[in-house]
Amino acid sequence: MGTSKDNLMQRITELEGNLLEAKQDLKDANSNVYIGETHSLHCSDGEFYFHYGDYPDNEKVLVMNVETLYKDLPFIINQVCKQQKKMQDYYLDNIKKEIKEL
Repeated sequence: MGTSKDNLMQRITELEGNLLEAKQDLKDANSNVYIGETHSLHCSDGEFYFHYGDYPDNEKVLVMNVETLYKDLPFIINQVCKQQKKMQDYYLDNIKKEIKEL
């Protein structure tokens, strides 16, 4: 049977492991950004600026090279159109279901 010192050392080891895991989770979370809505878009000197976040207190800016964006535009347009179609179908199906229930 372990002593209270052994139990304490084991608990410290567990907490250190939890801390390392939490630090990695935080690092992972900080590497992803979700932009729900932009409030300003503009270009300057070959860069495209996406302004988002709570304006003006917590505004953030995503800057992208226009040439890279231009090369990616066909794929972006394709995926946006597909996702928009999925969402329209989803909402239309919900509308149809609600109408049937009337």
